[in-house]
Amino acid sequence: GKGAGAVADDGDIPPGAKGANFRTLQEMIARGIHDSEASAQGMRTDIDGVGGDADYQRQREKLLRRREEEAVTRQRERDAAKQKRRQEEEARRRKMMDEMEREERETQRARQEKEASARHEAACRRELKAATRIQAHVRGRRSRAGKPTTSPTTCAVLHSEPFVN
Repeated sequence: GKGAGAVADDGDIPPGAKGANFRTLQEMIARGIHDSEASAQGMRTDIDGVGGDADYQRQREKLLRRREEEAVTRQRERDAAKQKRRQEEEARRRKMMDEMEREERETQRARQEKEASARHEAACRRELKAATRIQAHVRGRRSRAGKPTTSPTTCAVLHSEPFVN
């Protein structure tokens, strides 16, 4: 008989396909595919027209509304996150400024205390120097007057707080 690739029934072959060249067969196949797609589309339109069109439209609108709501929710979340980051950044900046101001105040206070301490010490040194000169002057006058002081009862010592303001 027939070869392995031969068709058993010649009734399945469309008219004009037997003995046609390759290009003609290709055109016939393309036309058959196009016709079957068109008939399938027609069946789909018939099914949708029966009552599925309204259901399909409702589902589509529901899906669109849900997507819009999700998009709005995502946008709100992004805006809230952005606002939160902005507030955190502002709080961090304020905290840094407060810390810098506090350090500046401490530095200034320490400088003022150091200056005040230096002024006090200078005043105490001036007073000590003056007291020493006065004592020397008094001892000199007493010695010249013939009343020498054998042992001084007071000794000049540097003090921490000035006596005269």
